[in-house]
Amino acid sequence: MNTTNPVPKVHKFPIYPLKRFNTNCVEFKQPVEITSFSHDETRQLHMDDRELRYYYPPNLEKDFNLSAGYENFIQRENSGPEPIHSLLDALNHLKRTSANKDVIKADIISWRGIFTKLLCAPYNKKEPWELGATLYNNTIFIEEHETEYTRRNNAGNSPRAKLMGYWGYRFEALSTINVPASEIKSPNDPELLARKNAVVNTNIQYCSVAKTTLGTKKLIMGAEVDCLIDIKPPHPENPVGRYIELKTSKIIDSDRDKFVFERDDDGNLRAVQELKTLEIPRMVKGKDKMWDATICLNFLNNFFDWLRDVIKIEDANSSYVISFKEPFQEIEVSFCHNKDSVLADRHLNSFR
Repeated sequence: MNTTNPVPKVHKFPIYPLKRFNTNCVEFKQPVEITSFSHDETRQLHMDDRELRYYYPPNLEKDFNLSAGYENFIQRENSGPEPIHSLLDALNHLKRTSANKDVIKADIISWRGIFTKLLCAPYNKKEPWELGATLYNNTIFIEEHETEYTRRNNAGNSPRAKLMGYWGYRFEALSTINVPASEIKSPNDPELLARKNAVVNTNIQYCSVAKTTLGTKKLIMGAEVDCLIDIKPPHPENPVGRYIELKTSKIIDSDRDKFVFERDDDGNLRAVQELKTLEIPRMVKGKDKMWDATICLNFLNNFFDWLRDVIKIEDANSSYVISFKEPFQEIEVSFCHNKDSVLADRHLNSFR
């Protein structure tokens, strides 16, 4: 008797033609923070804001060398795609400590970066990805799988690429402090002096967890946050609009304000530019070879409706594979039986 599992059926969601998504835009609500958490310098998880940083612009006359301190760089182990477990641990903690036990109920739970990958699929023609999804108690949990492409991309394929990766972390260190900017009284404040010589450690993270809706679907997304402008308001006021994304690239995947640091090829800061992220869709709309926010949102809404029809087997020990690869014409989904579950046993009670 053949006891092997049958070849899984592959479901395919076509990307094109894009014009079918160029209709009235689906409603997407402003994300609202429901909790937050931190990873410390040893990667220990804490259900608090201890690693929240505050924005304070760098001194371009003094703090301009992004290569400084590279020899002391501490990079976390297993620097591939982040598993969903810390996000689910935070939601477990939130349910235990909240009077509203339904606060963690959602149709789809994942990292913001994964929602971004899906949102940008209509305009992605060169970056393959693979995700894992588990259906449990009517919620789809999604995390990214490590592939040969992500291993090569995360590690950097040359010493130069690794150094350039460090530049991004370094300018975050030079642009943030441990206290609100209003507490800085002089250019010689110890906070400003300390950050210039700070050791960059990528174990340290502050993450925000927000809830939103896309059409009729409730989404929960976790996201690493670079820093905050001003102070974090007390609950229930929403701090999302005060979070800042620090970037040296042209990629934008955040609903927060974005500060762009221009650098030369030697890693020296040359200028700082502030962009209001929510204004960027209007800035690029209608321009040749640019993305359209309406198409992206309608695409994601349609894809999630289709995905909920495809992912039917509710099994905490099983998963589906969601993949996007050359020639980047469709997203494929297949069932994996008892393999690569997104959930850990400790998460099951909270989501029953």
